[in-house]
Amino acid sequence: MNTALQVVLAHGVGSGRADLPLPVWLFTYAAGMAVAISFVAAGIFWSRPRLPLGPPDPPLTPPPARGWLRMVRGTGRVVGVALFALTVATALAGPANGNNLSLVLVFVVFWVGLPLLSAVVGDVWQVLSPWDTAALVARRLRGRGADPVVSAASGHWLAAAGLAAFVWLELCYHSPSSPRVLGWLTVGYACAMVAGAAWRGRGWLRTGDAFAAWFGLLAAIAPLHRDAAGRVRLRLPFVGLASTTIRSGTVALVVVALGSTAFDSFARSDFWLRVLGDREGWALTGVQTLGLAWVVGVVGIAYAGALRLNARMVGIDDPDELLGRFVHSLVPIALAYVIAHYFSLLVFESQQVPILMSDPLARGWDLFGTIDWNVNYLLVSTRTISLVQVGAIVAGHVAGVLLAHDRAVALFPPRQATRAQLPLVAVMVLYTVGGLLLLLGS
Repeated sequence: MNTALQVVLAHGVGSGRADLPLPVWLFTYAAGMAVAISFVAAGIFWSRPRLPLGPPDPPLTPPPARGWLRMVRGTGRVVGVALFALTVATALAGPANGNNLSLVLVFVVFWVGLPLLSAVVGDVWQVLSPWDTAALVARRLRGRGADPVVSAASGHWLAAAGLAAFVWLELCYHSPSSPRVLGWLTVGYACAMVAGAAWRGRGWLRTGDAFAAWFGLLAAIAPLHRDAAGRVRLRLPFVGLASTTIRSGTVALVVVALGSTAFDSFARSDFWLRVLGDREGWALTGVQTLGLAWVVGVVGIAYAGALRLNARMVGIDDPDELLGRFVHSLVPIALAYVIAHYFSLLVFESQQVPILMSDPLARGWDLFGTIDWNVNYLLVSTRTISLVQVGAIVAGHVAGVLLAHDRAVALFPPRQATRAQLPLVAVMVLYTVGGLLLLLGS
């Protein structure tokens, strides 16, 4: 199997993760202190809610012409459908070993590249989603009118389950490098999404599709967004999360995303490798599944426990009410872990795309003259990778602290707001320190 693709399938983040200019313990200590100091500074200088009440976002473009919008959306939908078809075709008809284009498209371009793109330019999955395009075409063929509005009661529970199933395939299943398994599961998921849209309406995809729900939350981080008139506006990064609609199941969705990346690092620790021993096949899958469930559970229990202490400190009778109020502050942390874990994976393994596209079915073709290209593993240094990892985790946790503080001063009296955040901030510091120790020291 192609050596580079072995890295994809193992989801490693590159060698030299601890190649830092200072010792790992010192970086970890400094990162935890940075999160704590940001909390103290916010308590001193941030005494009233600012994010939802900020100044109007400056428009960058005039209202777009309807024809231009249709052209952009149409192009995006064609690209999305083409990439879906290419993924399924190469998975089912391409090489049966790990040297298959579908694995890179799904585990690198889609699972790593698209979340980062969403966090920069907005919700691109709304346009690229092939099942949304299929639902749109079916609705127009039936002659129906406007898209149904997503009900406020629509929850994210199904999306959370779908995301858990995907990360299980990625991290727990004993043969994630099987293109055939990936191909049939992709077809099955697409059929389920199209059937759901046919039953509940196309708008259901925004909450029922695991990737639409998760990428939509990440898109609220983006400094670019569109208003009702279609104008592109500029805002501060992360600000959009303050006004994000939180639904039933959103907490589970975010906890699964955050916990799965934590397990990805934990699964490479010496302790977990000793637990796995020489297990293989379904025995390996079973132990990995228990490990994933345990780490996700720890992340969720830590968050829920912090909010329960928070509720007790401010005298709220129903602590579960706060779980949804503060979950938006975990989204930057989840994004930070995506960057920290998969930055080098994206930089290096995305270079496989033009190589494999020249001969997607392994028939000896050279369609684009790129078959002899090589992956440049010197594109970024190991020290750069480590610094990006540390910087992403610190920035994500600081953003989470500020979002949580802004929500606290909006909900609680000034004297209670800072004190009530202490349990959640403590958990965030633990997330920071624990995440860096796993990532840099495993």
